[in-house]
Amino acid sequence: MKSTWILGIVTVLVLSACNIESTSEVPVSTITASPEVTVSSIQVAESSTPDLSHTSEPSLTPDVSSQPCSVKHGKVDIFSISKRDQVITGQIYTPPCYQEYSDQEYPSLYLLHGATETDQQWEELGVFNIADELIFSGEIPPLIIILPKEKSWISLPDNPFGNQLIKDLLPWVDAEYRTSTTREDRAIGGLSRGGNWAVRLGLLYWGQFGSIGAHSTPLFVGDLELLPGWIETIPASKFPRIYLDIGRDDNDLSKASAFEEELIKLEIPHSWHLFPGTHNESYWQEHIKEYLLWYGSGWRELQ
Repeated sequence: MKSTWILGIVTVLVLSACNIESTSEVPVSTITASPEVTVSSIQVAESSTPDLSHTSEPSLTPDVSSQPCSVKHGKVDIFSISKRDQVITGQIYTPPCYQEYSDQEYPSLYLLHGATETDQQWEELGVFNIADELIFSGEIPPLIIILPKEKSWISLPDNPFGNQLIKDLLPWVDAEYRTSTTREDRAIGGLSRGGNWAVRLGLLYWGQFGSIGAHSTPLFVGDLELLPGWIETIPASKFPRIYLDIGRDDNDLSKASAFEEELIKLEIPHSWHLFPGTHNESYWQEHIKEYLLWYGSGWRELQ
């Protein structure tokens, strides 16, 4: 009797499994990791370029060096983290084959948006699709991109965004995603106000970031005067790589130039780029590829 009952359960399970329909699209899923964290997963949208991916399924335990990823598009997670009665939200991009290459670690890039914008700004500028293209072509290593949202525009030091990013978001990302925790493999960058944050956090927390990107960045009021003191605390061998760029017709050109001149005065190595353009999405969109190539040039291939 007992064996007949067990056989009946097995039969039901088999029949149920047969009724599950397969699909070629990655479904939208919501994962509740804890009462304080919610993560949703979606697939990066296809671009207009032809799909060059192979039809064969990747191995579950691949040799990365001999079986390069044939998947062309990464995925994006939507996150919400509650800490100390505060919530930080945003998006996280994981590269193609992230799930399949379960033993591989990745460099991470924190990209911060401009004033009055949201974490969707970088997405709308095309950063996910351009990352897909550069990874697929082998021009940059696979990476994880984090896009946090700044919810308030209140002045420093009352604005909690910087502390949330460093004390809450960064350790959560390193715990939940396979990031390399070496400072050289972690970068922070931003456009406009986001660049202000990137410079401030990248220099104050130099032990966490190996590269800083400041795109159309005027700096927060008072930070230029604080810069020499920040620099003094950083060992020469640990100074982050710095990339600065701005449009010739940008209203913040004089402020960005003053920042660059101070770096020269302090003898801090950096990369300075003055391009045609102004302070708008068209300018940043035109240079997304250059930004990602620069960030990627500071990383080794990890596995």
